[in-house]
Amino acid sequence: MFFRWLFYRRVTPYVVFDGAYDIDDKKIETVKSRAQQRTDSPVECTPILAKITFINILDKLRIQYIKCDFEADRDIQRLANDLKCPVLSRDSDFFIFDVHFGYIPFDSLPLSSIFGGTDDHLFEIKVYVIENLWKKFPYLRYNMALLATALGNDYLSKHSNVLQNAYHSDNFRLPRCKTEVSDLFEIPCESGEPFFITIRKVLYWICRYNDADRGKRQLQYFCDRDKREEEMLIRSLKVFTEPDNYTSYNLHDLLQERESGGLDRSLTPSHVPTWIIDSHRRGAVPDFVLNTLIHKRVFLLSQVEGTHELSSHECSLSIRKVIYALLLGTEQSVTEHDRYRMSLCEFQRTGVICVTGLLSDPYIHNMSRELKIKILVAALCCPMPSDSICGTLCQTRLFLMITAYWARVAEPAININFLKSVLICYLLFSTFQRNEFAELKIDVRYNDSLYQRNSHTDSRKGANGKGADVFHSEHLYSAVRLKDLYSAVTQFAGKDIKTNRDYIPNIIYIFAQFQSCILYTTYLNQLLNCPLENVNPAFVFNGKFLHDMYYTLKETKTDIIGQYLASEKYHFECFNNMLQFVQENVYIGDNV
Repeated sequence: MFFRWLFYRRVTPYVVFDGAYDIDDKKIETVKSRAQQRTDSPVECTPILAKITFINILDKLRIQYIKCDFEADRDIQRLANDLKCPVLSRDSDFFIFDVHFGYIPFDSLPLSSIFGGTDDHLFEIKVYVIENLWKKFPYLRYNMALLATALGNDYLSKHSNVLQNAYHSDNFRLPRCKTEVSDLFEIPCESGEPFFITIRKVLYWICRYNDADRGKRQLQYFCDRDKREEEMLIRSLKVFTEPDNYTSYNLHDLLQERESGGLDRSLTPSHVPTWIIDSHRRGAVPDFVLNTLIHKRVFLLSQVEGTHELSSHECSLSIRKVIYALLLGTEQSVTEHDRYRMSLCEFQRTGVICVTGLLSDPYIHNMSRELKIKILVAALCCPMPSDSICGTLCQTRLFLMITAYWARVAEPAININFLKSVLICYLLFSTFQRNEFAELKIDVRYNDSLYQRNSHTDSRKGANGKGADVFHSEHLYSAVRLKDLYSAVTQFAGKDIKTNRDYIPNIIYIFAQFQSCILYTTYLNQLLNCPLENVNPAFVFNGKFLHDMYYTLKETKTDIIGQYLASEKYHFECFNNMLQFVQENVYIGDNV
C-alpha cells in the first residue's frame, strides 16, 4: 500500500539496506546491546522473516534495491545527492549529513491516512535541510561532528558515562535566560522533555566553545581515563568528520547497471570471494553470509517464543553448520550470539558437511545444480519431493523439505495437528492472490459456515458465555471453497477461551522453531544460488492463522479440513499428497 501510494504520486523509490557489521568491529557493543534488548522485549521488534518478506514485495513491485557492504548511512547520502532526491528514513544521523535535497523523516508522512485509505492527492510533509540549521546556528557548520557526538549516537550512547558526566557538569549548565527562551529552531519534541533540554545544553556548549578541537578535549576530560569510552568518543568524531572514509562503493553505478571495468572491493577483506560481494550488493545473499566470512560472528535474533531454556534457533543449528562449512570449511569456528533463557550468550559452532563427492574446499559458484540440491537434501535430511507431489508451484519442494526437517527436530515433538496446520496454511495462502484474499474479511456466509452464531449472543464469549456455538455438518458434500475454511477457523478461534490454555506457550515456541527453519534454509539456498525456488514467507507462515488452525483442530476433534475440501478435489489431493510425503519421511505422533 505504501509503495503504491508513492507510485500514484510519481515518486520512484530506491531501497538501500545496511550490510555487514563495520569492518573494524567498533559498533559491536551497540549490536550486543540491541540484541539483548530484543531478547528482553521481542514483541516490540519485527519478526525474523520480515526482511525476506519485504524483499519479496520489492521483487513483486519491481522496485530496485541494493545493499551496502557495511552501514548504509553515508552511502545513502551520496546516492541521494547523485540522484538529486531526498532521503526517506527514520535514522537521526540524516539530521547531521548534508543531503542536498533534504531529509524526510517517516513520521512526517500521513501514515495513518495512507494505510487507512483516506488520504487525498494533496498532502504536506516536512523536509529537513541542513542549510536551514546552519542559518539559525552558524557556528554549527564546522562543528557537526561535535554536535553528533555530544548528543549521542550508535558509537557513543547518550547514556554513556562520558556524556552523562558532561550533561551534569557546569560546562553544560544552561543559564536561566537560556532555559526559558522560546525555541529558535523547530525541534521534534516537546519543550519539557529531557532530550529537548539536552539539545539546548549541547547547542549552548558548542556556541561558547565554537572550536572542535577544544570541544574534543573537553569531552575527553569527561571520559575520566576510561580507555574504552575515549576510544568510542574518538571513533564517533572521526565517523562524522571524515565521511568519505565510511562509504563502501558507488551505489549509483550499480543501480544504473554500469560497467565499471571491475568490482570495487572497497574495504572488504581479500578472502571474501568476489561473487559473494557482488551477490550481496544485489541482495541475493544475506548479511549473515558476509558476517560469517568477515567477522566469524553472527547474531541470531530472538523471537516471541516464551521463556524456554533454549532459543528456538537451536532446532536449525545443523542447517547453519552446513552454511559455516561451505564458507569457512570444517576447521574454523563461528561465534553465535543467541538467547539462553533471558540472556544473550556466546556459542562456538564448527561447520559440518557430509556429502559424497564434495571437495574439502568447495567453490560454490562452480558447483553443478545437482550437487547443490544434494547439499540441501543432506542438510534437511529429506529427499526432494517429486513433481506429482508438488503440483504446479515450484516452491512446494523446498517448503515440504523444510516442514519435514522441522517435524523431525522440533522440541517438544510436534503432533499431527501442527503438521496439518502448516500444510493447510501453505495451501491457503499460496492459492489465492493478495487482492482475492483481502476479500475474506468481508465475504463471510454465516448460513454456510462451519459455525453459526446465535444473533443474540456475543461472539467473543467463551464456552461459559451465553449462547453456545453450534457445529453444522450438513455442508459435508457441498461446494465449499477454501476461504470458507479460513472464515470458520478464524471465527471459532477468536473466542476468549483460547488465551486461557496452558499449552499456548509451547504452541508459540514450536511455531517459532518453524520460522527459524524457514529462515536458515532460505539463507542456505541463497548461498547455493537457489537451486530450488525459495519459499515465499507470506505463503508459509501466517502466525495468527497457524495458531487459529491448530487450536480449531485440537478443540473440534473432527476432520474439518476433509469436510471443507471434500468437494475441492484438486486442493484435497494436494493436501493429502503433502501430508503423506511428510509422514513417509518423519514419524508424526497423534499425541496432543
